Amino acid sequence: MKVNTAYQYSEQDASQTVSEVMCLCGHRICDREGVIRSRCVKIVEGMALCRCKRWVRVPISNQSIKAGQ
Repeated sequence: MKVNTAYQYSEQDASQTVSEVMCLCGHRICDREGVIRSRCVKIVEGMALCRCKRWVRVPISNQSIKAGQ
């Protein structure tokens, strides 16, 4: 059974900024800190589902995938 775990990140990880991603409807999917505001995220494809039901491309790095394992 896999359990969700909180990870501590270094100051360097926190200082990295990514570009904001907004859907065509105006909803902000991803903010500058890299927080994806979506319930459904396709990690491999790098897509997140907006509240208007449109799939939007979001930046997902290999570091964030490795940290979640």
